[in-house]
Amino acid sequence: MSEKCSTFVGGMRISIAYIFSQACRMVCLLGLVCGAMCGLSSCHWHEAKEVIATAERMDKTEHVVYDDTAAIAGVIRTLDNPVGWLFCRNTLGKAYYYMGRNYSLSNQIAEAAGCYIEADRLQIDDPIYRGRVNSCMAHICKQNNNSDSLALIFFERANQAFKESNNEWYYAHTLLDVIEFNSYLQHYSKADTLFQAAQSYLMDDAYYYARFLETKGLYFYSKQEYDSALVYFKQGLSHWKTEEDKAYTYLKLVQVYCDMEDLASALPYAEKIVQYSQNPNYLVNAYYCLLWDATVKDDAKRLAEIAHTRADIQQTLDRGISKYAKAIPLLKEYLSNPYPWRWGWISLVAVAFVCLVAVIGVVVFRKRSLNAHKQIDDLSNRLEKQEAVQSEQQRQYDADMCLADIRTKFPKPRKQWNDYNRLKKDLDAPLQQLLCTLDNSDLGNKEKVFCVFLVVYSHCSLIELADYINYSEKGIRNYKQRIAQKLHISSAELYDFLQNQLRS
Repeated sequence: MSEKCSTFVGGMRISIAYIFSQACRMVCLLGLVCGAMCGLSSCHWHEAKEVIATAERMDKTEHVVYDDTAAIAGVIRTLDNPVGWLFCRNTLGKAYYYMGRNYSLSNQIAEAAGCYIEADRLQIDDPIYRGRVNSCMAHICKQNNNSDSLALIFFERANQAFKESNNEWYYAHTLLDVIEFNSYLQHYSKADTLFQAAQSYLMDDAYYYARFLETKGLYFYSKQEYDSALVYFKQGLSHWKTEEDKAYTYLKLVQVYCDMEDLASALPYAEKIVQYSQNPNYLVNAYYCLLWDATVKDDAKRLAEIAHTRADIQQTLDRGISKYAKAIPLLKEYLSNPYPWRWGWISLVAVAFVCLVAVIGVVVFRKRSLNAHKQIDDLSNRLEKQEAVQSEQQRQYDADMCLADIRTKFPKPRKQWNDYNRLKKDLDAPLQQLLCTLDNSDLGNKEKVFCVFLVVYSHCSLIELADYINYSEKGIRNYKQRIAQKLHISSAELYDFLQNQLRS
């Protein structure tokens, strides 16, 4: 019964191993098929990579967005498939990023958000791109007043990516974004900590310094510390280079003064916004201030003109906000479930793999019925050899441990051991088999002592062994050779012979 069980188990083991090998062959075959597909598409991939290389070159050297959307769309069509995801992930991710930038510039915000999401899912190796993608998603959220917490998440992700890139300029600027939105969300202690880090990046960059002062002003404005906010906003004005750059600071000054009910101080900044800015958000706030002024002065004609102009701008602003609002659910859903199809793909691959293994299993079992006995015999032979090797390894291990114990107890041979009988008395228990073999040989007692020393103190040279047995250093090699001849072996085989006797 036990023989049948062992035979069955052995057969099962062979079957499983054989099935696994066949599965590996099938996977390799699929890999070759994929490779052939890659070869057929290589020319298209080469063209796709050239398009993205051009976009990168224009981005880095000319600081403009590559606007050939047809070419970028062609890259996406070529690479947006399982083979492209596997082999051209970075190129595809950059294509989605540049397409998103083009959508943003054409005010197609929801489409841009979709492209940024796909780019972020692909996790481009270059952290600069990962940071840019998340920063773009953050700026979309920034346009919606109810999405500050969402914007903060994306700004923090961007900041972490830029930190990995070791690019201080990008990292410092997104750090200010993180501080700004922590202030909006009233996380003041965290904002204070981050300000200390941002302070260390006050590089020779007027733009960064102006942003730093502006962010300080936003921090105090959020805390309703209006006097401090005014100080920092006004300090920052002198560092902006253009009136358009100053427009946001003008807006914040208008808002601060309006909150303080200081209309006279707010009016000059509102007029500058009207004069220099085209941003509908800035203009709506500026015209509100002018509307207030006209109401106070009871100027009905001016009041009607301003109200009409502001209403037109408000419509433009509402249309823009609605476009951003459509993108917010996409970004929220992405954060909650970044890879919605992952489990579907895993399930599909698992089912395909199970089916593949089942088919191979049927084929294998049919084939096994023809040569089962041969396989079982081979298995038995291998097991016997394995057991023999393991047994030999165990004996070697026991012998090594025995010798190690002796060397630990006796680091050097005792002088009394030159008397073979004294040596035998001390080492009979651990070296019983070796000593028995030596006793049955034609060797003299001193020769037996040398043989024991040669095995136990194998780390010693022949000269050292000669010293231990009080023998001439010059003649020790001949002495060893004579001992080997008495045992009918060569001098080179003597050590292995004695080791084998120890293990037997």
